[in-house]
Amino acid sequence: MKDLVFLGIQGCGKGTQGKLLLKDFPNTVYMEMGQLCRALMSNDNGIGNYIRNIVNNGIMVDNFITHDLLHTTIQIAQKEGEGIMMDGFPRLMEQAEFMIKKMDEYKRDYLIVHFELSKERALERMQKRAAIEARVDDTPEAMQRRLAVFENETLPVIKHFESLGKVITVNADDTIENVQKELKSKLGL
Repeated sequence: MKDLVFLGIQGCGKGTQGKLLLKDFPNTVYMEMGQLCRALMSNDNGIGNYIRNIVNNGIMVDNFITHDLLHTTIQIAQKEGEGIMMDGFPRLMEQAEFMIKKMDEYKRDYLIVHFELSKERALERMQKRAAIEARVDDTPEAMQRRLAVFENETLPVIKHFESLGKVITVNADDTIENVQKELKSKLGL
């Protein structure tokens, strides 16, 4: 199977869908960029403090950090002979170009899964998640900044991958089970 990259507006359920699909592919390296950054920012040190300040303000983490995390993920998959599922990366064109370069360098084929959801539904889901999880980075201001980044930065990335014939689109405005069913169908599973 090709490596899979899950992209979509925040709150679209890409993490939920990825983790469900991962059950069918236990020998897969799962890279959730947001979770990796939250793990790093949980440390009370220079790296953790730096990332915490960025994330808590709803700003994109610097490319030098995300690029290193992607490169490490690819190297682990190469070493272990495993597939990759990426959640939430790349979000910027520079990140997409870096990912394409690294995937080509390691001769890895990939497919982008775009979980499509309206901005209004995404905001509803993010607000619900904020109430349940009480994440520090889920303030109303940070949510609005992340939605704007998706529209202005990530959507053009998805369009770029579409022009390369690398995207399948899944309707994320449905039940978890129905979204998973559509995802598996479009992946031919």
